[in-house]
Amino acid sequence: MKRSLLARSARLSLIAGLVPVALAAQNGSRSAIPNLAGKIQTVSGPVDPSALGVTLMHEHIFIDFKAPPAMMPAPTGIHVLRDSQPAARGMGGGLTNYAESLGEIAEFKKIGGGTIVDVTNFGLTRDPEALLRASKESGLNVVMGAGWYQKQLHPPDMTERTLDELTDIVVRDITVGAQGTGIRSGIIGEIGVNGRPIVDNERKSVRAGARAAKVTGAPMMLHSFATQDEMLEMLDIIQSEGVALSRVTMAHTGSNDMAYMKRLVDRGVFIEWDYMGQAPLPPAADAKRIESIYAAIEAGYADHILLAHDVCTAPQLKTKGGGGYTYISTVILPGLRAKGVSDETIRKIMVDNPRRALTFVAPGA
Repeated sequence: MKRSLLARSARLSLIAGLVPVALAAQNGSRSAIPNLAGKIQTVSGPVDPSALGVTLMHEHIFIDFKAPPAMMPAPTGIHVLRDSQPAARGMGGGLTNYAESLGEIAEFKKIGGGTIVDVTNFGLTRDPEALLRASKESGLNVVMGAGWYQKQLHPPDMTERTLDELTDIVVRDITVGAQGTGIRSGIIGEIGVNGRPIVDNERKSVRAGARAAKVTGAPMMLHSFATQDEMLEMLDIIQSEGVALSRVTMAHTGSNDMAYMKRLVDRGVFIEWDYMGQAPLPPAADAKRIESIYAAIEAGYADHILLAHDVCTAPQLKTKGGGGYTYISTVILPGLRAKGVSDETIRKIMVDNPRRALTFVAPGA
């Protein structure tokens, strides 16, 4: 009984801390919602888009596939990463070795990389302090994600939490700081949508993300493993909340059939090729992926293309035989150049498009 009362008290305390943010949003007040229009929010603070450089739009520097024990986020000690932890554990193998991950992202910095977007959120064991430390020690900009991953890794009390509660948590991540820190998220995602079929909690998670995007001006990213019609329904939800779909990235949509990609581009979203560089590295798979990206460029979709590795398992690391965070730069981009893709188009995909995708707009009422 005592434990239950303490847990309830802690949860109510956190909700109380969220109320000023929620009320400010609902009343149209700007006092609690910073106006980051024209800026990109990294774990170190807002930066000008010109500071990004070559950007990987969907990565996980640290990750452990583990559902959070409850909805209300605990302080950042939820997942303290130590150099001595194993490099792979959990579903599919996680990335929990700090020194190893730091060495891997440092390779991207050495070849001219500028920014990594880490979309690890609840259900993937986000650690804001580890991301800030890695950003400082690597010299890379790091943008941190917010929201909830796929339904299999939702917290056990997801169903009983209201839409307002979910929205408040995401707004606080962006405007105050995540998990009891002052470290702020810069993108709402990757919001898990597995579908087949879509469940109410997935709709609620997407709608909460959209409302938070509207209130804060932050961009969004969807983890798109549902059917095509289900993902288009999610875009309808986002649009119904007043968020321009040009603010939305659809992860895992590259290499789909061209008809589907056209439907997405016609809605204005970014389409993303990701999950690259897993050991062993078959040349045939490389060629197929390069051909798919090239076909989208030839179809006139270059303004909507984003690339990333989605590093999330040990076999993707260079130290484990994978391509690491440099695989796109060393394999995919040279393959596109060999097919005649210009440096201007490659810069658009690796620099200009991420800037547009990550830049905040003015907060809405």
